[in-house]
Amino acid sequence: MTDRHLKKVAQKPKLGKKILNFLITEPNRKKLKRHLKAKARIKMIRQVSHDREIQLEGILNACLNHISPITVPLTLISQLPFSGGYLLNRLFDGHSEIHALPHELTPATPERGLWPAIDLDHRPEDWFKILFKDLDIANIQERIKHGGKRNAIAPFMFLPLVQEQIFIKYLQSIESIKRRDIFDAYMTSCFGAWLDYQNRNGNKKFTTACGPAMAMQQESMESFFDIYPDGRLISLVRKPETWFVCACAHEPQIYGNAKEAINRWKESVRVGVDTKKKFGDRVCLIRFEDLIGHTESVMHYLSEFLKIPYEDILLTPTFDGIPIQLPNGQNVENSDAKLQRSTKSRRVDKHQQVLIDKMTIPTYQTALQHVVIV
Repeated sequence: MTDRHLKKVAQKPKLGKKILNFLITEPNRKKLKRHLKAKARIKMIRQVSHDREIQLEGILNACLNHISPITVPLTLISQLPFSGGYLLNRLFDGHSEIHALPHELTPATPERGLWPAIDLDHRPEDWFKILFKDLDIANIQERIKHGGKRNAIAPFMFLPLVQEQIFIKYLQSIESIKRRDIFDAYMTSCFGAWLDYQNRNGNKKFTTACGPAMAMQQESMESFFDIYPDGRLISLVRKPETWFVCACAHEPQIYGNAKEAINRWKESVRVGVDTKKKFGDRVCLIRFEDLIGHTESVMHYLSEFLKIPYEDILLTPTFDGIPIQLPNGQNVENSDAKLQRSTKSRRVDKHQQVLIDKMTIPTYQTALQHVVIV
């Protein structure tokens, strides 16, 4: 079995490098690096990692022989990017009754933001390709720096190769597969391949995941609640001008045009309100500014919304229970005033402000009628 998996590693240089960096000693890694571009790559990997093969096989066997199914419903946190969804998921991370997905839920489908469509006539390997997107582990680690220690990184050991094997084996154990089973297999494989995950035990009520833009189309939310009738949707609403400043600063190629960007904001908020009207108590709209400035009140409310006990850890953004410092100034110790000051140097100009007010005031006022009051 080891040879077969090593062949897969050899065919994926980036994945192979991550695994081999962990499994192979420094002198042998240097030796391997000189030969990775050769055609005899598979043979070379076998030679230099011979004494470590048993360790790789041991990891694979341990994960496959001790699969812990995750079948709890999903709480999807979804709205436009740069609206606080990642922060909220990191606040949920340390709770004893929640599995918080370590990465954003971004299925590998061409249609960005759509809830993935699953054809039950296809094979598990096909479903995995739809649901799975290669993780940028370096990017994840950059986003989970410890507290104020900018040179410290929270540990994160995740093996995509193990994830695929868990996904397939889990589905092989089910006689009559339903769509929900496929998503349960995905969640099971995500946390099963997270080797140093510390919060796997206990009675869990939900898995939480940040899925940017997945709630921007009504049909996507209908598909979501069809898969998860017991699921929940939390959508954050951010003031249009401060959202635009943040989005434009970080992704100007997408959000640089004020009119087009604000149209995206309007559509996101409109669909959020419509989804709330249609699915009622299964949907919760939260102001981003309340999450930042009144974190304790918001997290008390969300605990009741999910019917989980309130825990003080909900006030601290964590990754696998370890406090982290988030990018973009989105930290709960910042008041709304401090958040405004953090974007002072990149405020909208007068023309943009007039345009934003004209385009958003009615939509924003409607949204405020449906957001939680804290």
